[in-house]
Amino acid sequence: MSNEADVSLSVRLSKLAADLGPSPSDEDSMQSPEAVLRSVAAFGDIARVSTQLQSQAVATAQASGLSWAKIGKALGISRQAAQQRFDTRRTEAIQATETRRIVGPVSRNEEVEQINAAGRQGWKLIRSLHGEHALELDDDTWEVTRVSIFSLRPLPAASDGWEAASTRFPDCFFIRKILN
Repeated sequence: MSNEADVSLSVRLSKLAADLGPSPSDEDSMQSPEAVLRSVAAFGDIARVSTQLQSQAVATAQASGLSWAKIGKALGISRQAAQQRFDTRRTEAIQATETRRIVGPVSRNEEVEQINAAGRQGWKLIRSLHGEHALELDDDTWEVTRVSIFSLRPLPAASDGWEAASTRFPDCFFIRKILN
């Protein structure tokens, strides 16, 4: 990435960090230690989520047939380093319980249909990995939609009842209660 791109990304992330924290009061200067501490926490959240998304993107790249050498080159590291860093933590097992259900293994072509079928039975999507999804038992019935970040289609609107449920790069899953 060029220095200009780094600066642009830094500005966008700084604005995001500022938006994530509570607004400072009139008495609380933007330069106060408390404001800076809120930024530290927000950047921690951004780093954690960014790392998760990067792992998902690597898993997607691998699943699409890209070699560890190409993935490593895109990251600026060796093939071996990429494989060691990402292969062992590509997926964290999701454990089923009485109130948690796993949908999968399932293909991308079938997942929305299967999640929606479970949603009509009172299962709410809470987490998505490649090939499987975790749902929790809920008192309501739910529907899900999936939008790829590469799509020109707009994200589902909160005004229509949609809420973000999970991401699995490059897809974002949104859910809403089914009104009976």
